[in-house]
Amino acid sequence: MSYSTRDRTANQPQSIHEPPYVEVDGLLFYKEAGKQPEFLDAAFVTTLFGERVVIDHLVMLFSSSVDLTQYANNLIQYGAKTIEGPGIWPQDFCPGFTAFPADLTMYLLSVLMPSGGILVLAAPHASSDQLDRLLQERGLNTVHHVALRTNDINAAAEVWQSKGFVPLSVAPQDDGCLCQWSFKNSAGQIIELIHRRCVGGTTFSCQNIAALRLTEET
Repeated sequence: MSYSTRDRTANQPQSIHEPPYVEVDGLLFYKEAGKQPEFLDAAFVTTLFGERVVIDHLVMLFSSSVDLTQYANNLIQYGAKTIEGPGIWPQDFCPGFTAFPADLTMYLLSVLMPSGGILVLAAPHASSDQLDRLLQERGLNTVHHVALRTNDINAAAEVWQSKGFVPLSVAPQDDGCLCQWSFKNSAGQIIELIHRRCVGGTTFSCQNIAALRLTEET
């Protein structure tokens, strides 16, 4: 089933909402109130490092698939719809990726909120894997990354590079429908730029996410 995310980014003016995160020395952390469904659902047009942004998707981390599922069920009761997963990435999503590093494996589920924004929920698959190490270092409120919607990925890249974000690859990952490019600042915070050309609420293709994950430092 296909879910449209286009209505939220039409040309009509949209009010800016308080962000669900705080910025601390270049890193992003979720506010406790910012994790509430009502708050999150309104927070996809907001500010980030001084810029007005339209958020395509937010990534939220959990210590286990059990905690992730419980939170997802609360979102579904609020009116969200599951659009990706649940399952283990990559094997349940991209079965041909048999040689992908086990360190980057994760439990994944994505939901489409009533407002049209997407929440990606992820949890470590094994002790001491990449996500587990990140949680140990920064805590459960850490924002893995924020994906920003844009219609001109190169122009957006210039804006974020001027703010100290360095591209993690020499060019965007582009599968024809999704064009995605990850950046990281000196503190280690990742943002993603995403240009959607096709109708649908998926946050990745196997081609794109594999390349994006491989650019992330352990």
